[in-house]
Amino acid sequence: MRERIVGFKNSYITLDILEQFSLGGQTYEQFSGLILELEKEGVLVAVKNAGRNNKTPSLAYKYRINKGLLKKDIQKDIESKRFKLHSLLHLDEYFHLPSEEWENDYPYIEKINTYIEKYGLPISEVPAPERSLALVGDEKWIQEKGGQRVLERLKIWDELNIIPVSDPLAFIINPGKIIHSHHLHLIVENKTTFDGLSTNIKNTTFTTLIYGQGYKIAKSIEYFQKQLPLEDATHSFYYFGDLDWEGIKIWHQLTKKIDVRLAIPFYLASIDKAPTTLKTGQKPSEEAMILFLSFFEPNLKEKISFTLKNLHYWPQEVLSSAELKQVWSEANWIQG
Repeated sequence: MRERIVGFKNSYITLDILEQFSLGGQTYEQFSGLILELEKEGVLVAVKNAGRNNKTPSLAYKYRINKGLLKKDIQKDIESKRFKLHSLLHLDEYFHLPSEEWENDYPYIEKINTYIEKYGLPISEVPAPERSLALVGDEKWIQEKGGQRVLERLKIWDELNIIPVSDPLAFIINPGKIIHSHHLHLIVENKTTFDGLSTNIKNTTFTTLIYGQGYKIAKSIEYFQKQLPLEDATHSFYYFGDLDWEGIKIWHQLTKKIDVRLAIPFYLASIDKAPTTLKTGQKPSEEAMILFLSFFEPNLKEKISFTLKNLHYWPQEVLSSAELKQVWSEANWIQG
């Protein structure tokens, strides 16, 4: 009951809502006892002009919530438990969070504390599911059930040597180029473009065609060296995505992981086509936009800026499979 009242957004609460907060099967006597106890503590303050019901004992139809008192209860609980936990576990953030966050997280905090008390901090790195199972007995907790957030609140995430698990890189190899010392790689944002180009890789100078899968590429690219361990080789990466705010931000995010150029020939071919209406509520990144436009001539910079500001864009699909293949095969790609 207390937790649900603390989580209630308004400063005032009616009797019928309090009844909804009560446990199923609870009698009126039991329910009224809880409410009167909260009245006595000053947590619930009856609104006099709202009146009281005619039942025995009588309850007010409306109350003002004194959330300060409820928060003090939670803070006392946090304070008392922090002395029982390992010093590595920092609880300061919970003093500023809604009480339900503390209530929800504490069972896991106890399990993490037990692990650390027994084993100390782990020395070796292991994947997130393995560490999750060891900490709380649930392999999905860290990545799928908010466990990483809890570990970050406790200021212990970096100490647990957790390897985040992400999807591996999806790509097609040009077998005739594997023996070379320098390799070109084309990353495309969408599956349609990947499919359209997939049958043409042997007619290009590229070693791989990589399916970026939107923002996932910023993580999956970390698998590149593991999946294509070519010794003493050098690499040049090119990126082609939708020419919209999101496509530009995806490329910009990727530049923070690897040295990746824009696949300019594809973008030039796209800009020659009529743009289409931008349907989603995308938000631009000024930093990403400035860097992106720096690769184009002044007249094209103006055209791209004008088009995007007027909520139009060029999707990758503006180029047909035949056009994609022609650009890829015939363009003059820089080799180093």
